[in-house]
Amino acid sequence: MGKKARKALEAYTAAQLNELDNALPLLASTDHEAVHRCRLAIRRLRSVLACYRGLVTKLPKPVRKDIRWLATSLGEARDAHVLAQRMRLSIDAQESWESPDALYSSVGMLDSAAGRAAARLGRKKRARRVVNAVRASLAAGQAPRIRKPALASRLQEQWDRMREQLEGGAAGTDQAARNTGLHEARKDIKRLRYAAEAVTEVFGPDASAIIQPAITLQRLLGEQHDAVVAGEWLVSLEGGPGIDARDLHLLVDVELRRQARAEGEFRRAAVEYPIPAPRRALNFHAAAPEAEPVT
Repeated sequence: MGKKARKALEAYTAAQLNELDNALPLLASTDHEAVHRCRLAIRRLRSVLACYRGLVTKLPKPVRKDIRWLATSLGEARDAHVLAQRMRLSIDAQESWESPDALYSSVGMLDSAAGRAAARLGRKKRARRVVNAVRASLAAGQAPRIRKPALASRLQEQWDRMREQLEGGAAGTDQAARNTGLHEARKDIKRLRYAAEAVTEVFGPDASAIIQPAITLQRLLGEQHDAVVAGEWLVSLEGGPGIDARDLHLLVDVELRRQARAEGEFRRAAVEYPIPAPRRALNFHAAAPEAEPVT
């Protein structure tokens, strides 16, 4: 089993690096789907490296810094494009705006900025160097046998962090703190999901008990977060040239209702279709014997 677990993690990380290799060159052509592919691959890669720390090679500090830069850059380009699409659909849904041209112009500038950010990133040789450095660092590390309980133990730790977030700031009465807590919980859920996906070959169908509800909760929290971001962006347009305040108030109200609806659906889903603790879903109870740490 130790060899199978190690091979599963190696195959998963290699697949993400290959996806980055294939999609990064497309960024220079302002391919928003390529931005999404790159961002998803780097999220999956970082999730595995973080969740299974000590079981997989730890990247050198400069490489970790570079991969964080790449993830942040991809996020900025992708988030701006998603927000622009969301706003364009909201404006299209109604015909009677006081300042339609100004609204569409603001959305267009946002989308153009996203395209330029993606194109700049695609032209940077640093992005390709990051991928090569990660691949070389992982290849240079030791290859220990990893026991199945050790994987389950790490998944349980990630699940515990998620629960702490949901029971902490995400459950508070202050809306701003709750938004931050739910956003952090969403990141914890994604990390848990991708870490579980990486070892489905090891745990078999039992892993789907974690992955499937994680997908649902991730989607709902994604909608909640997108509504928060959209509302904040709309507020930032107040007083802008040609923007009618009545239009902004209407659009902000739409996002507030979307936010409340998504949060309510998430709360219900978390009760009715929760992510089970890995110790139960994976039939793991005893303390997990660890592999030798890798460097």
